[in-house]
Amino acid sequence: MHVPRTRAAALAALALTAAVALAGCASGSSTPGSSSSGAAVASSFDGKTITVATDANYPPCQYFEEGSDKMVGYEVDLWDAITKKLGATLKIENTQFASLIPGVQSGRYDFAMGCMSDSEEREQQVTFVNYIYDKTDVVTIQSYKGPIKKGDDLSLCGQTMGAQTGFDTIDKVKQILNPACKAAGKADVTIQEYPDAAGTFNALTSGRVDFMILGTSSAAYLNKTAPTKINYESIDSFPQKYLGMAVAKDNTKLQKALLAGLDAIVADGTYTKILEKWGLESLALDKPGINLATTRPIK
Repeated sequence: MHVPRTRAAALAALALTAAVALAGCASGSSTPGSSSSGAAVASSFDGKTITVATDANYPPCQYFEEGSDKMVGYEVDLWDAITKKLGATLKIENTQFASLIPGVQSGRYDFAMGCMSDSEEREQQVTFVNYIYDKTDVVTIQSYKGPIKKGDDLSLCGQTMGAQTGFDTIDKVKQILNPACKAAGKADVTIQEYPDAAGTFNALTSGRVDFMILGTSSAAYLNKTAPTKINYESIDSFPQKYLGMAVAKDNTKLQKALLAGLDAIVADGTYTKILEKWGLESLALDKPGINLATTRPIK
Protein backbone atom coordinates (compact mmCIF):
# COMPACT_ATOMS: atom_id res chain seq x y z
CA MET A 1 0.00 0.00 0.00
CA HIS A 2 1.29 3.45 -0.90
CA VAL A 3 1.57 5.76 2.11
CA PRO A 4 1.54 9.54 1.42
CA ARG A 5 4.74 11.31 2.40
CA THR A 6 3.24 13.26 5.32
CA ARG A 7 1.59 10.14 6.69
CA ALA A 8 4.73 8.10 6.21
CA ALA A 9 6.71 10.75 8.09
CA ALA A 10 4.20 10.66 10.93
CA LEU A 11 4.41 6.88 11.13
CA ALA A 12 8.20 7.00 11.09
CA ALA A 13 8.19 9.55 13.91
CA LEU A 14 5.75 7.39 15.84
CA ALA A 15 7.94 4.35 15.36
CA LEU A 16 10.91 6.25 16.75
CA THR A 17 8.89 7.52 19.71
CA ALA A 18 7.57 4.03 20.42
CA ALA A 19 11.01 2.48 20.24
CA VAL A 20 12.47 5.05 22.62
CA ALA A 21 9.53 4.74 25.02
CA LEU A 22 9.64 0.96 25.05
CA ALA A 23 13.39 0.94 25.44
CA GLY A 24 13.05 3.21 28.45
CA CYS A 25 10.57 0.77 29.99
CA ALA A 26 12.48 -2.39 29.12
CA SER A 27 13.54 -3.02 32.69
CA GLY A 28 10.28 -1.81 34.25
CA SER A 29 6.85 -3.35 34.60
CA SER A 30 4.65 -0.64 33.10
CA THR A 31 4.87 -1.68 29.45
CA PRO A 32 4.44 -5.19 28.04
CA GLY A 33 6.84 -6.35 25.36
CA SER A 34 10.30 -5.12 24.51
CA SER A 35 11.90 -2.24 22.64
CA SER A 36 12.37 -4.43 19.57
CA SER A 37 8.61 -4.40 19.00
CA GLY A 38 8.37 -0.60 19.01
CA ALA A 39 8.60 0.02 15.27
CA ALA A 40 6.21 -2.81 14.46
CA VAL A 41 3.70 -1.55 17.01
CA ALA A 42 3.87 1.94 15.54
CA SER A 43 2.69 0.85 12.10
CA SER A 44 0.65 -2.28 12.81
CA PHE A 45 -2.68 -0.42 12.86
CA ASP A 46 -2.05 1.81 9.84
CA GLY A 47 -5.14 1.76 7.62
CA LYS A 48 -7.13 -0.40 10.04
CA THR A 49 -10.35 0.35 11.91
CA ILE A 50 -10.36 0.35 15.70
CA THR A 51 -13.61 0.34 17.70
CA VAL A 52 -13.80 2.38 20.90
CA ALA A 53 -16.75 2.17 23.28
CA THR A 54 -17.78 5.03 25.53
CA ASP A 55 -20.67 6.45 27.52
CA ALA A 56 -21.05 9.96 26.14
CA ASN A 57 -22.95 11.35 29.10
CA TYR A 58 -20.04 12.38 31.27
CA PRO A 59 -18.60 15.81 30.45
CA PRO A 60 -15.90 16.94 30.06
CA CYS A 61 -14.74 13.41 29.21
CA GLN A 62 -17.17 12.94 26.34
CA TYR A 63 -20.67 14.21 25.65
CA PHE A 64 -22.89 15.41 22.82
CA GLU A 65 -23.11 19.11 22.10
CA GLU A 66 -26.56 20.43 22.93
CA GLY A 67 -28.93 19.93 20.02
CA SER A 68 -26.31 18.03 18.04
CA ASP A 69 -25.06 14.52 17.39
CA LYS A 70 -21.46 15.74 17.56
CA MET A 71 -19.51 14.08 20.37
CA VAL A 72 -16.95 16.30 22.09
CA GLY A 73 -14.73 16.14 25.17
CA TYR A 74 -11.11 15.90 26.18
CA GLU A 75 -11.10 12.12 25.78
CA VAL A 76 -12.56 12.54 22.29
CA ASP A 77 -9.65 14.84 21.46
CA LEU A 78 -7.19 12.37 22.95
CA TRP A 79 -8.46 9.29 21.11
CA ASP A 80 -8.63 11.24 17.85
CA ALA A 81 -5.01 12.37 18.26
CA ILE A 82 -3.77 8.90 19.25
CA THR A 83 -5.45 7.04 16.40
CA LYS A 84 -4.28 9.69 13.95
CA LYS A 85 -0.71 8.90 15.02
CA LEU A 86 -1.40 5.22 14.36
CA GLY A 87 -2.87 5.95 10.93
CA ALA A 88 -6.04 4.14 12.01
CA THR A 89 -9.73 4.87 11.51
CA LEU A 90 -11.79 5.05 14.67
CA LYS A 91 -15.32 3.66 15.00
CA ILE A 92 -17.14 5.01 18.06
CA GLU A 93 -19.83 3.03 19.88
CA ASN A 94 -21.92 4.84 22.49
CA THR A 95 -23.29 2.59 25.22
CA GLN A 96 -23.91 2.47 28.96
CA PHE A 97 -20.91 2.68 31.26
CA ALA A 98 -21.66 -0.69 32.84
CA SER A 99 -21.30 -2.32 29.40
CA LEU A 100 -17.82 -0.97 28.65
CA ILE A 101 -15.60 -3.54 30.37
CA PRO A 102 -17.79 -6.56 29.47
CA GLY A 103 -17.82 -5.36 25.86
CA VAL A 104 -14.04 -5.16 25.77
CA GLN A 105 -13.70 -8.56 27.41
CA SER A 106 -16.03 -10.17 24.87
CA GLY A 107 -14.21 -8.62 21.91
CA ARG A 108 -17.16 -6.51 20.84
CA TYR A 109 -15.05 -3.37 21.33
CA ASP A 110 -11.30 -3.02 20.85
CA PHE A 111 -10.98 -0.63 23.76
CA ALA A 112 -13.13 1.55 26.01
CA MET A 113 -12.64 5.08 27.22
CA GLY A 114 -15.00 6.82 29.60
CA CYS A 115 -13.10 8.58 32.39
CA MET A 116 -12.61 5.07 33.72
CA SER A 117 -10.44 4.79 36.80
CA ASP A 118 -7.74 2.15 36.94
CA SER A 119 -7.84 -0.10 39.99
CA GLU A 120 -6.37 -3.40 41.11
CA GLU A 121 -9.83 -4.96 40.88
CA ARG A 122 -10.45 -3.75 37.33
CA GLU A 123 -7.00 -4.88 36.25
CA GLN A 124 -8.20 -8.43 36.91
CA GLN A 125 -10.64 -7.89 34.02
CA VAL A 126 -8.84 -5.62 31.54
CA THR A 127 -5.52 -3.87 30.97
CA PHE A 128 -5.33 -0.09 31.27
CA VAL A 129 -3.31 2.32 29.15
CA ASN A 130 -3.12 5.29 31.51
CA TYR A 131 -3.25 8.88 30.26
CA ILE A 132 -4.24 11.20 33.16
CA TYR A 133 -4.72 11.52 36.91
CA ASP A 134 -7.99 12.42 38.58
CA LYS A 135 -9.15 13.22 42.08
CA THR A 136 -12.46 12.55 43.81
CA ASP A 137 -15.04 15.08 45.01
CA VAL A 138 -18.27 14.97 46.98
CA VAL A 139 -20.99 16.88 45.13
CA THR A 140 -24.09 18.39 46.76
CA ILE A 141 -26.54 21.02 45.54
CA GLN A 142 -26.06 24.44 47.12
CA SER A 143 -29.52 24.33 48.73
CA TYR A 144 -28.62 21.13 50.62
CA LYS A 145 -29.12 21.63 54.37
CA GLY A 146 -28.07 18.21 55.65
CA PRO A 147 -25.18 17.19 57.92
CA ILE A 148 -22.48 16.81 55.23
CA LYS A 149 -19.55 19.04 56.18
CA LYS A 150 -16.47 20.13 54.27
CA GLY A 151 -13.40 18.12 55.25
CA ASP A 152 -15.38 15.59 57.30
CA ASP A 153 -15.79 12.35 55.37
CA LEU A 154 -17.67 10.76 58.27
CA SER A 155 -20.41 13.35 57.84
CA LEU A 156 -21.41 11.32 54.77
CA CYS A 157 -22.38 8.41 57.02
CA GLY A 158 -26.11 7.82 57.14
CA GLN A 159 -26.67 9.84 53.95
CA THR A 160 -27.79 8.59 50.54
CA MET A 161 -25.41 8.63 47.58
CA GLY A 162 -26.47 8.56 43.95
CA ALA A 163 -24.13 6.68 41.63
CA GLN A 164 -24.08 5.49 38.06
CA THR A 165 -24.11 1.71 37.74
CA GLY A 166 -20.61 0.40 37.12
CA PHE A 167 -18.76 3.30 38.75
CA ASP A 168 -16.03 2.19 41.14
CA THR A 169 -17.14 4.80 43.69
CA ILE A 170 -19.79 2.26 44.68
CA ASP A 171 -17.12 -0.26 45.68
CA LYS A 172 -15.02 2.41 47.37
CA VAL A 173 -17.92 3.49 49.55
CA LYS A 174 -18.57 -0.14 50.49
CA GLN A 175 -14.91 -1.01 51.07
CA ILE A 176 -13.52 2.22 52.56
CA LEU A 177 -16.18 4.63 53.77
CA ASN A 178 -18.82 2.30 55.22
CA PRO A 179 -16.31 0.39 57.39
CA ALA A 180 -15.11 3.78 58.70
CA CYS A 181 -18.72 4.73 59.44
CA LYS A 182 -19.25 1.48 61.32
CA ALA A 183 -16.05 1.96 63.32
CA ALA A 184 -17.27 5.42 64.31
CA GLY A 185 -20.64 4.05 65.40
CA LYS A 186 -22.45 5.68 62.49
CA ALA A 187 -24.87 4.34 59.90
CA ASP A 188 -23.65 3.23 56.48
CA VAL A 189 -23.99 5.35 53.38
CA THR A 190 -27.04 4.18 51.42
CA ILE A 191 -26.34 3.76 47.70
CA GLN A 192 -28.91 4.36 44.97
CA GLU A 193 -27.78 3.33 41.48
CA TYR A 194 -28.88 4.89 38.19
CA PRO A 195 -28.14 3.80 34.61
CA ASP A 196 -26.61 7.08 33.45
CA ALA A 197 -25.11 10.36 34.61
CA ALA A 198 -28.22 12.40 33.80
CA GLY A 199 -30.41 10.17 35.95
CA THR A 200 -27.95 10.40 38.82
CA PHE A 201 -27.81 14.20 38.67
CA ASN A 202 -31.60 14.43 38.42
CA ALA A 203 -31.84 12.34 41.59
CA LEU A 204 -29.48 14.79 43.29
CA THR A 205 -31.34 17.93 42.21
CA SER A 206 -34.73 16.44 43.09
CA GLY A 207 -33.60 15.51 46.60
CA ARG A 208 -33.88 11.75 46.14
CA VAL A 209 -30.19 11.44 47.06
CA ASP A 210 -28.02 13.66 49.24
CA PHE A 211 -24.77 13.57 47.32
CA MET A 212 -22.79 12.20 44.39
CA ILE A 213 -19.11 11.36 44.13
CA LEU A 214 -17.43 12.47 40.91
CA GLY A 215 -13.97 12.97 39.51
CA THR A 216 -12.68 16.50 40.04
CA SER A 217 -12.68 17.25 36.32
CA SER A 218 -16.35 16.31 35.99
CA ALA A 219 -17.38 18.10 39.17
CA ALA A 220 -15.67 21.30 38.00
CA TYR A 221 -17.38 21.08 34.61
CA LEU A 222 -20.76 20.42 36.24
CA ASN A 223 -20.26 23.47 38.44
CA LYS A 224 -19.79 25.64 35.35
CA THR A 225 -22.64 24.28 33.27
CA ALA A 226 -25.40 22.81 35.43
CA PRO A 227 -28.58 24.89 35.82
CA THR A 228 -28.69 23.85 39.48
CA LYS A 229 -25.75 25.27 41.42
CA ILE A 230 -23.59 22.76 43.25
CA ASN A 231 -20.87 22.56 45.86
CA TYR A 232 -17.98 20.15 45.47
CA GLU A 233 -15.20 19.29 47.87
CA SER A 234 -12.47 16.66 47.86
CA ILE A 235 -13.02 13.45 49.81
CA ASP A 236 -9.94 12.50 51.77
CA SER A 237 -10.93 8.84 52.19
CA PHE A 238 -10.45 8.14 48.48
CA PRO A 239 -6.95 8.34 47.00
CA GLN A 240 -5.96 10.13 43.81
CA LYS A 241 -6.37 7.78 40.87
CA TYR A 242 -5.28 7.09 37.31
CA LEU A 243 -7.70 7.03 34.40
CA GLY A 244 -7.06 4.72 31.48
CA MET A 245 -8.14 3.17 28.21
CA ALA A 246 -9.43 -0.34 28.89
CA VAL A 247 -8.09 -3.03 26.53
CA ALA A 248 -8.58 -6.81 26.61
CA LYS A 249 -5.88 -8.42 28.73
CA ASP A 250 -4.66 -10.64 25.90
CA ASN A 251 -4.59 -7.85 23.29
CA THR A 252 -1.03 -6.76 24.00
CA LYS A 253 -0.61 -5.54 20.43
CA LEU A 254 -3.28 -2.87 20.86
CA GLN A 255 -2.08 -2.01 24.36
CA LYS A 256 1.38 -1.24 23.01
CA ALA A 257 0.01 0.60 19.98
CA LEU A 258 -2.18 2.89 22.08
CA LEU A 259 0.70 3.59 24.44
CA ALA A 260 2.95 4.34 21.46
CA GLY A 261 0.37 6.78 20.09
CA LEU A 262 -0.04 8.37 23.51
CA ASP A 263 3.72 8.73 23.95
CA ALA A 264 3.88 10.36 20.52
CA ILE A 265 1.30 13.04 21.33
CA VAL A 266 3.06 13.71 24.62
CA ALA A 267 6.35 14.13 22.77
CA ASP A 268 5.00 16.55 20.15
CA GLY A 269 3.00 18.68 22.60
CA THR A 270 -0.48 17.68 21.40
CA TYR A 271 -1.30 16.06 24.75
CA THR A 272 -0.52 19.24 26.68
CA LYS A 273 -2.53 21.39 24.27
CA ILE A 274 -5.58 19.14 24.65
CA LEU A 275 -5.48 19.23 28.44
CA GLU A 276 -4.96 23.00 28.44
CA LYS A 277 -7.96 23.40 26.13
CA TRP A 278 -10.13 21.70 28.75
CA GLY A 279 -8.46 23.26 31.80
CA LEU A 280 -7.03 19.93 32.94
CA GLU A 281 -3.30 20.53 32.65
CA SER A 282 -2.82 20.03 36.41
CA LEU A 283 -3.93 16.40 35.96
CA ALA A 284 -1.38 15.56 33.24
CA LEU A 285 0.85 12.50 33.58
CA ASP A 286 4.58 13.07 33.25
CA LYS A 287 4.88 9.57 31.83
CA PRO A 288 1.93 7.47 30.60
CA GLY A 289 2.07 3.73 31.15
CA ILE A 290 0.31 0.40 31.52
CA ASN A 291 -1.69 -0.64 34.62
CA LEU A 292 -0.19 2.16 36.67
CA ALA A 293 -2.57 1.57 39.59
CA THR A 294 -0.42 -1.46 40.43
CA THR A 295 2.86 -0.86 38.57
CA ARG A 296 3.29 2.76 39.68
CA PRO A 297 0.89 3.36 42.59
CA ILE A 298 0.19 6.93 43.65
CA LYS A 299 1.68 7.52 47.06
